[in-house]
Amino acid sequence: MHFLIVLPVAFFASLLSSMSGAGSAMLTTPVWLALGFPLPVAIASNQLNGAGWTLIAARNYLKGHRIDWVLMRAMILCGLAGAYAGTVIVRGVDPRLLQRVIGAIILSLVVVVALNPSLGRNESEPALSRTVTALLAFPLGVYESFFGSGNGLFTSLLLAKGRGQTLVVSLGCYYLVAFFWNCFAVAVYATAGLADARLMIPSTVGSVAGAYLGSRIGRHKGHDWVRALFVLLGGVLGLKLALGL
Repeated sequence: MHFLIVLPVAFFASLLSSMSGAGSAMLTTPVWLALGFPLPVAIASNQLNGAGWTLIAARNYLKGHRIDWVLMRAMILCGLAGAYAGTVIVRGVDPRLLQRVIGAIILSLVVVVALNPSLGRNESEPALSRTVTALLAFPLGVYESFFGSGNGLFTSLLLAKGRGQTLVVSLGCYYLVAFFWNCFAVAVYATAGLADARLMIPSTVGSVAGAYLGSRIGRHKGHDWVRALFVLLGGVLGLKLALGL
């Protein structure tokens, strides 16, 4: 019974997420909880789903584009340190208040993108150094490890505005670093005994299929399509978190 619900929900959530960066957890987590899975188990499953599909999405978005590997490696390492901190937070702190604050921040990012239609359309000169950009990956890693929804918005805007990348490439770079962050979080949750195959297997299968299709659509449609979904789904996510819905 779980399989018939989990797989299509995971497919649809990653389909939308892979085209916008809004995050699939905003759709999947309430469903997993409604099915009776504990919150830490639901989060652990979401992290495994992310590890399964972010690398596929990264490949589809970054194929044929130049990648700043020095920056990517630095962001991965700083984000991993943050991811460890995040796994401690989720097991010891109620994240509801933090999610409200993050919701307000996401809404402000959506406004910035909505009011700047040319942002991330073409490459531009970097506004931040690699070092500063990499250090900002620490709080992103913290958030990624215990919730993650909206992190694609944060990271994409950071890379588009801070490093002058296009929005499409920035989204691909986020999926690249998120793959490593998710893998680390999965290892931590698994060793804590939070793995549940009834949820993890069908949700990962659905997520991988949805993200493969969604990232191909996003790459084909280009900047305007990704930006529109960025604003629409980011706005929905921001309101949901800010209002505690």
